[in-house]
Amino acid sequence: MIFIVDDDPIHQQIANIMIRRQGIGENVRTFSDAQDTLDYLKEHQHEPDLLPDLILLDLNMPVMDGWEFLNDYASFYEHLSKEIGIFVLTSSIDDKDRKKVDSFSFVKGYLTKPLSSEIILKLQQYT
Repeated sequence: MIFIVDDDPIHQQIANIMIRRQGIGENVRTFSDAQDTLDYLKEHQHEPDLLPDLILLDLNMPVMDGWEFLNDYASFYEHLSKEIGIFVLTSSIDDKDRKKVDSFSFVKGYLTKPLSSEIILKLQQYT
């Protein structure tokens, strides 16, 4: 299962279509609010079949941004019943953002929008 956490419905749809076309995930769920994603993960933390294998996380979102998500996730991810691969998916090309993402050991990578077929194929090892 793959979660796409992005407030932009167009980016959600593009990522969803590309993931399905590449055949790396049939079960894709989208979230427009990072807090809803955290609530879901906490609610199902002991149910590995209901947890995603992979999360594509946008950094710049209203209400709760990707940084706040990562900070909150850092406080409980070790209690999850399975490891989740998190990739930051952002339009930011700022080196400061990339370095800040590197400080979160559980983040597997930093990807820039738009997604390409090559990037999606690299994600396959996490699904």
